[in-house]
Amino acid sequence: MHTSKPVRKTFLKNLILLQGLNLIIKPFWLLVIDRKAQILLGPSYAQYYIVFNLAVVLNILLDIGIQSFSNTGVAADKQFFKVNFKQIVLAKLFLSLLYFAAVMGVGLNSGMGAKLLLIIAINQILTSFVLYFRTNINGLHFYTIDSILSVSDKFFGILFCIALFYSDMIDVFWFAYAQLSATVISFLIALVLNIKYYRQIERSDNLATFSFKGLLLKSLPFALLFALMGFYTRMDVLMMNWLLPDAVFHCGIYAQSFRFLDAAAMFAMLFSGLLLPMYARLLSAREDVRPLSNLASTVLALVSITVASSAVFFGEDLLYYMYKINDVEQLRLSASVFGNIMLAFIPMSLIFVFSTLLTAKRDLLYLNIFAAAALICNLVLNLILIPKYQSFGASVSSLCTQSLFALLCIGRCFYLFKFKLTMKESLKFAVFIGALTGLSFVVKSLQSLELVLLTFGAGAVLIAFAVKIIDWRQLLITFKRPSQ
Repeated sequence: MHTSKPVRKTFLKNLILLQGLNLIIKPFWLLVIDRKAQILLGPSYAQYYIVFNLAVVLNILLDIGIQSFSNTGVAADKQFFKVNFKQIVLAKLFLSLLYFAAVMGVGLNSGMGAKLLLIIAINQILTSFVLYFRTNINGLHFYTIDSILSVSDKFFGILFCIALFYSDMIDVFWFAYAQLSATVISFLIALVLNIKYYRQIERSDNLATFSFKGLLLKSLPFALLFALMGFYTRMDVLMMNWLLPDAVFHCGIYAQSFRFLDAAAMFAMLFSGLLLPMYARLLSAREDVRPLSNLASTVLALVSITVASSAVFFGEDLLYYMYKINDVEQLRLSASVFGNIMLAFIPMSLIFVFSTLLTAKRDLLYLNIFAAAALICNLVLNLILIPKYQSFGASVSSLCTQSLFALLCIGRCFYLFKFKLTMKESLKFAVFIGALTGLSFVVKSLQSLELVLLTFGAGAVLIAFAVKIIDWRQLLITFKRPSQ
């Protein structure tokens, strides 16, 4: 347990920097820039959203699991980066051609516009390279640089989109071009840094070089996992597009709510990026992963429960504030979809902790079985619920799917690593949820939504300390203890 304190300290310090940057940039992109674009573009934004989801679903062809495989490899031994960098880049170039052909082929056959498909496909290809370059930087433990790169594309995208808004040049193509331009800048920065670090490392022949075939074989389990998780997360929109005659309307409603989940998931996803190399290092050194897992899961559980509760308790007010929905029935439908989608943030947050631990453990057989079960659950529920309940049915399917995968991952981790959930800890969270529910009735009487959300969030922090889910003494000990 003593050896884990420096790891927890490193995790917390880098998490604060990473979350600080992302809480400033990415929510501004999603909740201001992207929302503004949807309002200005109207129905054409729904078409953009459908094309974007197709491009994301087919992302498996861009990576085939190389990103996760490389991250764990570099974290365990920096020679992995030195020995395999060129081969991986060449492999990703080949995969990019396959991906481009697949997106254009599927999209054109589905009646999507060629120009928009082209822009979004190229953007996804460059984004995939940026993510790969970041895994090398992260695996080499340059967490600060990786934190800056994690928001660079959105930062430049915000600047370009603000210029478009003020020059009144916004249309769906300029919106896509702005994102592509921002990604190009991030790509160039990340590439230069990778070349720099590559040259600084002395090569050793102790680590084997992977051929393209070898990379495929080693990374395919990661690829399958990535594909299955991508499918069950993004299939809702595509299935609404296939199953509903008024798909554009319901995809628009779903996009309004999913934007908030995207913003929240970015917060949780950053934990995964920090945890993977730390887990890999702890496991290779045969150290205890439980203290780090407990810290990460506790923080994410508190945040996700608070965020999801806000969506359930204040959903209609928040959606009206953001989108000015005047139709009462549409607002109620949007709020019901919003509540379910944001409740899915709770299991999704825990997935980022426990599936990451299983990935670092290379327990990919079980992870893929769990993800396949989640995908089947998602497809069956969508086929049953979407024709009858439209976007609300899709949101129910999303909540059930994320919950199933989370429970399976948590159960596997409890079995492998002997985790324990005590009655005392369970009661603390039960009290926390009950106190949040009571607090919601109190703050509803406040005059402005901003004050309601601010008071609710501050109250959640105080409750967490009051019931001792967060122990301030342990936090002080963690930060006072010098890293060895």
